Amino acid sequence: MNREAKILRDRRKELDISQQALATEVGLEVRQYQRFEYGQQLISHANMKLGLRICAALELDPFELVFEDGVDVAVPKKQNK
Repeated sequence: MNREAKILRDRRKELDISQQALATEVGLEVRQYQRFEYGQQLISHANMKLGLRICAALELDPFELVFEDGVDVAVPKKQNK
């Protein structure tokens, strides 16, 4: 199981929400949502609106879900002048 899938599953269980209820809330069929939670599809490769809806439903910070430590190492940080 990949990191994103584990975060999604653990958070959903923490909130005591079924996969079906979550899928319905974000406008997906349950099987489509399960693909994210089982690691068959990365949420970081999904449509941005869908990823944000899932993060909102699970009360997750999208940056923390997609980027390890909440930071994309490929994007340089702004320097204060």
